[in-house]
Amino acid sequence: MAETKTIALLGQPNSGKSTLFNNLTGLHQHVGNWPGKTVERAEGFFSYNGIEYKVVDLPGSYGLSANSEEEVVTRNFIWNGVADLTCILVDASQLERSLYMLADFVGVRSPVMLVLNMMDVAEVSGKKIDVKAIEKKLGIPVLGFSAAETSRYPEFFKKMEAAIKHPTCLDSADLREELNAGGETPLHMIEEILGDLKIGNSENLWLAVKLLENDKLVRKAVKDCLPFARRNAVESILNSVEGRDGGIATGEAKYRWISKIVNETCSEKTPEKVFGKWDRIATHRVKGKIFSFVIMVVSLICCMILAFPGMGIGFGLQPVLQSLVGRVCGSLGLWPVVASFINNVLVGGTCITICMTSFIFSIIFVFRILEEIGYMARFSYAFDNWLSRLGLHGKAIMPLFSGIGCTAGAVCGTRVLDTRGQRLLALVLLWAIPCGSKVAVVLFLASTFFGSAAPFFAIGYVALIFLSFWLSSFLFGKKLVPENERVGMIMELPPYHKPHWKMIAAMVGRSTWGIFKKALKMILMVAALFWALSYASDGNVENTILYKIGNAIEPVTMFFGMRWELFISYLGGMFSKEASLGIMSTLFNHTGEAFSLVTRVAASDNLGEALAKTISKPEALAFLFASMFNVPCVLAMGTTYREVGTIKWLATIMGYYIALSLGLAFIGYHIGLLIF
Repeated sequence: MAETKTIALLGQPNSGKSTLFNNLTGLHQHVGNWPGKTVERAEGFFSYNGIEYKVVDLPGSYGLSANSEEEVVTRNFIWNGVADLTCILVDASQLERSLYMLADFVGVRSPVMLVLNMMDVAEVSGKKIDVKAIEKKLGIPVLGFSAAETSRYPEFFKKMEAAIKHPTCLDSADLREELNAGGETPLHMIEEILGDLKIGNSENLWLAVKLLENDKLVRKAVKDCLPFARRNAVESILNSVEGRDGGIATGEAKYRWISKIVNETCSEKTPEKVFGKWDRIATHRVKGKIFSFVIMVVSLICCMILAFPGMGIGFGLQPVLQSLVGRVCGSLGLWPVVASFINNVLVGGTCITICMTSFIFSIIFVFRILEEIGYMARFSYAFDNWLSRLGLHGKAIMPLFSGIGCTAGAVCGTRVLDTRGQRLLALVLLWAIPCGSKVAVVLFLASTFFGSAAPFFAIGYVALIFLSFWLSSFLFGKKLVPENERVGMIMELPPYHKPHWKMIAAMVGRSTWGIFKKALKMILMVAALFWALSYASDGNVENTILYKIGNAIEPVTMFFGMRWELFISYLGGMFSKEASLGIMSTLFNHTGEAFSLVTRVAASDNLGEALAKTISKPEALAFLFASMFNVPCVLAMGTTYREVGTIKWLATIMGYYIALSLGLAFIGYHIGLLIF
């Protein structure tokens, strides 16, 4: 059995941890939750020189203080000394800010290696970093690196292997000097009282600093381990110093320590500010929003163009394969039910998945480019003041806006948010944003039943979306993002730089393939269920199980203003929005097979005329409102489950939107009865 070593990747958000993790592990990775926590845990494996390495991508955090669930997970992993080597990644282009994580690591007795990532960006920005000088000053392995450039990985492996064979820890002497600057300090006294106390793999210096910073978990651990007299002595010192003032003092000392390192090892010449005028526009309170809106519209158009080939393949393959299956099954003398299952479940489900994931691919690709070149941070900054009113910050604008193109792709974008609570709240809001398919269905129905008044429904729909944002924030916001945990977005605008196309292609390819595999499983299961309910050997809808169930539940569905045919169309819209039109074509116009209930069948030419003759305007109003806030497609629901990690939260969000859509249907129906 090969020897296994564990490597932990530690760093601030956007330091390049995920890029390094993906390039090291490739497809040999999995994502789950930490034991007892809902925080995402990413692990992967790779082999080098006969040794297997387990890589743990720790949640991004700005330090080792336990201020959030993510930081608690990160700190406990480091504190317990599980890793054979901790790789601390910092952004070399923003070195003074990024080194705070390293400063917070001083006093932890674990083998460590510093990776100065994005060295290429630093060089373009005019920064010259003496890596050897930093290594000599810190006494640990230091590597100048660019995680996006695969040609530089042999250098990483060589440095990593040496760091594990000859493990070294950070020396705390220089930081202690800064912390104790000015003579006798509370820190020095606390260290003396702690004496021989051992908690985790930390020095007493690290414990004393965290006590002064009012780290509640460290305070509890020290309280549980110290004898009564020494515990009281520590508490007496801490009570004499305001916790916040102690944190400011230690923070200032850490930044002095960082500044000395940077000043002695780095030089910078100010490059010409080519993009200065663009930044003045991009970060302007009003112009920035207009500029961002234009960029996003152009980006969505690009997404649609990129998605067309994949969608063309999906739509083009379906009739060809179904015709082939029909001929083969006919020549083999197989029962018609076999051909129906293969065509409508296996072939239809696979082709639908290709169409859906092609749009997800395009969204991930385009938005990754925007993030790579450095614009996404400006986009977030422009909308931060708006989103803060909902309990979120500017980073949430990216997934919310991209929801207009594809909800499933936008769900993946919520990973940019810092905490699980923010991600869940963003997901709740995101489900209210209609994708292009939902907009097309709503406008078709509005124009069919209300003609020239359809534009007013479009305006009303937008107003309802913003009202739903307020309602969702009111119902979920305080629990997911408590008032006392809401802080403004703190970030430095990264320098503009060229995207790394190979890295983007590899990352987007892995993400899209992973989503496709999981989506295909879910879509095939749902398709098989609908096929079983809607199959009839003679093709007559009235002979299907679905028809019988629909008639039985109509007394209930009419409470919401929807006869059973409309309610089944509403349920089919959960599979794909276009499916609701195929359902109505089948049930009201008797065109196509019963299985068009779950495939992307377009509306028949005279569907509008058939609906207008059959459905009253109050019923149409009810179905219109129900469709506006129906849950998204099955792929979006599957992607949401992948992101939240629990059935509980997926069911909660689904239940909320089903209740919201049916509640609006009820209101719309009864208002319609009064008006029409």
